[in-house]
Amino acid sequence: MREPEQGNKKRVLFLMIQPPGGAGVQGLRYSKLFPYTLDSGWEFHFCGPSPQLTSITVEPLSCPSEQCHYTNNVSLSARFAILKHRQRKHSPPYYTYGFLQLMARQIESLIAHDSFDFLRRGMTAASNRADDAFDYDLIAALSPDFRLLEVGAQLARERGKPLLAIYHDPHGQRGKEGFYPDDRQRQVNVLEQAKGVLFMSPLTRNRYVEQGLVSRNKTFCLTDSYPLDSHYYQSGPARPKTEGLGTRSYKIVHLGNLPEWRPIDPLVDALTWLGGQSDWHPVHIALYGYVYPAAVELIKSNPRLASHFSIRPAVSHMDSHLVAEQADILLVMIGSRHLDNQPSKFFVYLGHPRPLLVIGPPGNPIQALIEELQIGVFCDVNHQASIRDGLKRLTTHYQHYADAYTRNSSLISRYRADRVAADLLSILDTIYDRSRDTRT
Repeated sequence: MREPEQGNKKRVLFLMIQPPGGAGVQGLRYSKLFPYTLDSGWEFHFCGPSPQLTSITVEPLSCPSEQCHYTNNVSLSARFAILKHRQRKHSPPYYTYGFLQLMARQIESLIAHDSFDFLRRGMTAASNRADDAFDYDLIAALSPDFRLLEVGAQLARERGKPLLAIYHDPHGQRGKEGFYPDDRQRQVNVLEQAKGVLFMSPLTRNRYVEQGLVSRNKTFCLTDSYPLDSHYYQSGPARPKTEGLGTRSYKIVHLGNLPEWRPIDPLVDALTWLGGQSDWHPVHIALYGYVYPAAVELIKSNPRLASHFSIRPAVSHMDSHLVAEQADILLVMIGSRHLDNQPSKFFVYLGHPRPLLVIGPPGNPIQALIEELQIGVFCDVNHQASIRDGLKRLTTHYQHYADAYTRNSSLISRYRADRVAADLLSILDTIYDRSRDTRT
């Protein structure tokens, strides 16, 4: 590891499955932070699969292309899957790419093609070339995929560089009973090598410490952030201030996928019950992105209920902020098993002063944040009555929750992209200093 000359920047290489330039949560998170690192003592570089081959929508790069070290080692079946989903559903190109995807899968199965090993070899080669050119001071690797942490650990060992392990999600089984880590010894091996371990949830960090996977003194926590660029906040029509009951209807928006582990049945049941109440404010819920088939059928099965829902295609990151700006209430869904999960969308849209309806398991870290910031309600994902009560409180006292963005602006500002970037830079400094101390 080189010693940075006086005035020179230290360099860090992030290895990730979803690098900047794509629509994945990982890349978007670091794209927001990147502009606020330019005047720091660090230079950020990224390595991963090419977003052109792996992301349905391609986002503008916030960093110079020479700091993005991407590989084209992406399996044909994965490439065709992306091309298929870029087409209009049921169109001829959609079916053509679907057929090619199926054929590629069969061929890959016949030749025992390992898609991750193919990607690993491409990323390793790209990382080695990048380190030859830039001589990194720190290697950072992100999980998921956990195997990428092992790729980063191997690169750091072979190159004599300190390792930062970053967990966006835990590697293991999560449930009401607790956390059961997968590949325990393999995780311990990586975590023992790492000079620091960064978690995106305080509960995940606690679970890793309690399981004996890592010592607390080498762990850090960080959240996602909301952007500051003004073009994300183009003003929509003014919303009337309404306290108490009336005829006002509310537009609720969910941005992002709704897979099976984020069931909407209790929400649907709550809306069905509330629809029969004389003092209920009507709502319309717009779901942007994939919705699991059983939920679609559940909504369609009740014509009266279906009129309160619309299911729309996913939108770009830029457009998602425009949609949020036009919403009255933003919906965040957390699966009942994901007690530790802090969804990025909770933080990403904090720049829009819209009350939040968060539905998740009690004890999730977002519950404490909602109570502290007072910008919405947290409802128990497993209990219809809790969701009913939350919806009534949110619509009846809408302006109270909307005004909390002004009352508690100093608390909310902790999640600005520039503030979170400063926290990340401080963590990198700490880990770099620790790595130097262990060499002396």
